[in-house]
Amino acid sequence: MIFCLKAPRLLLSIIFDAPLSFEKLQESWQQTLQVRPIMQARVRRSTTAPSGLEYHVLTPKGMAKYLEAQSKAPDHLKDFFCLDESHRAISDYWPGVKNGANSSSQSQKIFIADNADSKDQQRCTSFNAVQNIDELINSDRPAVTLQMTRFSDATLLTVSFSHILGDIFTINSMLKGWESSLHGQPVLPFERLGEDPFSAYGPGGKLAGEDATSKSPSMPSGWQIYGLLDKVRFAVQFLWDCFITRPEKTMSQKYIFVPEAEAVAMEEQAKGDLVKIEAQRKELDIKSERPLFVSRSNVLHAWLLKQKHTHLNPNTWSAPVTIVNARAKPPTGMKARSDDFPSHDWYSGAMAVAIPSLQVRDILAMPLGELALHIREGIVKGSSPENARRWFSFNLHNNLWKKPSGKVALWCPPDHYLSGVSDWRLIPLHELDFTPARFQGHERVEVCGFNAHMAFAGTQRNRWVCLGEAGGGVWLLGNASETEWREPSGFGKYAHVKRR
Repeated sequence: MIFCLKAPRLLLSIIFDAPLSFEKLQESWQQTLQVRPIMQARVRRSTTAPSGLEYHVLTPKGMAKYLEAQSKAPDHLKDFFCLDESHRAISDYWPGVKNGANSSSQSQKIFIADNADSKDQQRCTSFNAVQNIDELINSDRPAVTLQMTRFSDATLLTVSFSHILGDIFTINSMLKGWESSLHGQPVLPFERLGEDPFSAYGPGGKLAGEDATSKSPSMPSGWQIYGLLDKVRFAVQFLWDCFITRPEKTMSQKYIFVPEAEAVAMEEQAKGDLVKIEAQRKELDIKSERPLFVSRSNVLHAWLLKQKHTHLNPNTWSAPVTIVNARAKPPTGMKARSDDFPSHDWYSGAMAVAIPSLQVRDILAMPLGELALHIREGIVKGSSPENARRWFSFNLHNNLWKKPSGKVALWCPPDHYLSGVSDWRLIPLHELDFTPARFQGHERVEVCGFNAHMAFAGTQRNRWVCLGEAGGGVWLLGNASETEWREPSGFGKYAHVKRR
């Protein structure tokens, strides 16, 4: 397998609207592990893998010994850890949901919720988690650990996952297998494990084109390798932001809930804007190959950009970036939904796509639909097959864990304001059905919310995620300063739900 240099640890928490049985959850998880033991694999150094890392997967006999040892392990070393907090409600932990699935759907307005208390969050989501890649490689811990925390009215299921294993598709595949075990359905083993669908874009690869032997592969459209002066300018601006403009102590993560009715209204507004744009283009004799269209994700991204730029100087240039998955947007030489990809999802297809920079004044002045269209057209261009090939080729030449080149490549000049949005909406995590594990009763267990945290060295400022739909709307999270959260023309105009 190919692994990239930067391997943050992702904590993804799924909130179910009922207390669940620890015994049923653990039994079904262990059944799934025995069919798909790679979910419990260790990561070790390798002298043969291009990345310098490899999986060590247990045999059936080794798995039996592992499960026996786990039953006797101390709590902080249990790879499946259960915490009973049934003396309190979920809202005592996190204010975003109050009474299971009905809490957020009762709100017809956008609101912003505080994050959980940091110490409480660590205890309830990652008490047993692997902390960093060094611990992962050097200890006997697996790359995936789980924690179940049961409240009086909900259950918090947290997956702690190293990004060197894959992406959100990988996590979903893992959870769907677990769901099948819970329902007594057979879980199919993964096939073609060990195949990296993108290795042919690396050094000497048959799909790397002219870059196969190059030390400086071509960059995707809009990207550039920073020289010394660029690095200095970028560092000065970044450090000024971190220590003067927005010190780290002022930064906080919060969650945004957009009710379904509000999301639909945004989409309708954007559609109306597109009708006007098409009419203007027709007057200018500008022909479109197809009718203009923007997705809900494009619209939510545009709305988010408008809210989080209100505190900036109107003349500032802003450079958004988003994540596109090569499963749907494959690089040159591969076809989507074909045998070019393995049937399982135990790999990462995530790639960063630059959206052309805009000045803040334009972001704020543009109609919502026009900004959403700018985002969509930027994604279409940035994720073209050739740009995708260049992205994979550059990263596989320069950012392998074993031998990173040290080159700094970004999607804009060093003085632009950077922000990134990941969109998980296309992965229907809200459809997970863990009803068979219900502690009491027979009503369907619903997903009513999400929490997430990306753990890595450095700041998390300007990082945003559209987590998905649950509880009657869409959940987003982001990191910003208190000044930004209170900005009257931005996030400050929405209701804030405070932590107790």
